[in-house]
Amino acid sequence: MISSLKGRINRLWGNNCEIEVGGVGYLLWVGKNFLKKHNEGEEFKVATYMAVSENDVNLFGFEDWDEVNLFKMLISVSGVGPKTAAGILGETDGVEIIKAIGEANVDFFQKIKGIGKKTAQRIIIDLKSKIGGLGELDLTKDVEKNIDSDLVLSLKQLGFDRKEIEKVTQKLPKDLETTEEKLAWCLNNL
Repeated sequence: MISSLKGRINRLWGNNCEIEVGGVGYLLWVGKNFLKKHNEGEEFKVATYMAVSENDVNLFGFEDWDEVNLFKMLISVSGVGPKTAAGILGETDGVEIIKAIGEANVDFFQKIKGIGKKTAQRIIIDLKSKIGGLGELDLTKDVEKNIDSDLVLSLKQLGFDRKEIEKVTQKLPKDLETTEEKLAWCLNNL
């Protein structure tokens, strides 16, 4: 497993970087932000993640270990592969991604190439507990209707409108106890 490389950048193109280490050139997949910060001929150390699949081996380059750890969390989400996760990290910085997950900002993820609404929702749901809570909304109208406020907040933050939320929550089975169970049921029935 290659965890980091220290050497000179030979070439930068597309989403690729070739770094020469001891006379050997390593091809890294990097994001747009990485390309903006570095130049050919520059000496530097890069944190890496080696993704091995049945048909391919890819080496992904990151600025630091925090990015590698966020990358690992993103690829733990069903439907998010290494190239998609690297694309997310390549478009913006880690702080913005963490903020978007904490605020359940579906639109943030949908703006990134290759991320649809369902994948954005899955990222938020799967990583919310690891990263942090949701932003606050005024839920007084929903509380008056005896609808679980955490459930409504989650669905609103995932981009569903009030009519969709009311329609699906009216059909919610009574035997579901936790907000996570209710949210999963709602997402499967929207």
